[in-house]
Amino acid sequence: MNFLVTLIGATFVGMLSTFALAHGGGAGDEIVTPIAQAALPLQAFAKATAVRVDFAPGATSTPHRHPGHVFVVVLSGEVESALDGQPPQLYKAGQAWYEEPGQLHRVTRNPSKSQPASLVAWLLSNDRETLVQPTKSDQ
Repeated sequence: MNFLVTLIGATFVGMLSTFALAHGGGAGDEIVTPIAQAALPLQAFAKATAVRVDFAPGATSTPHRHPGHVFVVVLSGEVESALDGQPPQLYKAGQAWYEEPGQLHRVTRNPSKSQPASLVAWLLSNDRETLVQPTKSDQ
């Protein structure tokens, strides 16, 4: 009897999983599209913080580092970003990038002279260090 109940339960869960995936992995009829993914080492993070950053036309940020993992999605406009010694890359609305802990973020700017740009960054932290650590760029 227990085997039959387990088999029915497993079949039901499998059917629900298939149904959820058919709908994009969301809770209803919405379409869920992954835009960034990174394998993280086993580590407990005490805090996840989401920040919105708005750039006026031509605005730029100071070179900096973050103590934890960072996922960034451009909401509107275009943002130019360069990590460590990599050449700058242009990200448009809907595109994303990932930053490793301590990685130098030497360029973040809105290259447009007329349009604003916005992004959202999710920062994982141990809740003991400053989330944004300005630094001098090695360029």
